[in-house]
Amino acid sequence: REGNPAGPNAGRRTSKPRTDARTSGGPVAAAPTEELTSKLESRRGPVKVQLNTWVLASTEARLKWLVKNRGFTVTSVVDVALQELLDRYDVPVADPDGRIGEQ
Repeated sequence: REGNPAGPNAGRRTSKPRTDARTSGGPVAAAPTEELTSKLESRRGPVKVQLNTWVLASTEARLKWLVKNRGFTVTSVVDVALQELLDRYDVPVADPDGRIGEQ
């Protein structure tokens, strides 16, 4: 529209820039510090994979008792038990990603 003193977009609706809902209306968080980042990364823990198996009912009962009465998790009990068995039979140690180096 030539001759319009308000410019070519006069009378048209323009959209507002979108705001991040996580930060709108509140203080903006500072970038994470190196200390905070290292604490967060360390909580990830080692890589885990699912292991499905069958055990005797008597073994399951003992495992449930241990979890209930000693505050362990099934995952930690099974992992420790398997690690001890593998160490006893001199199975090579794997890296955190689950790879065994050449022997």
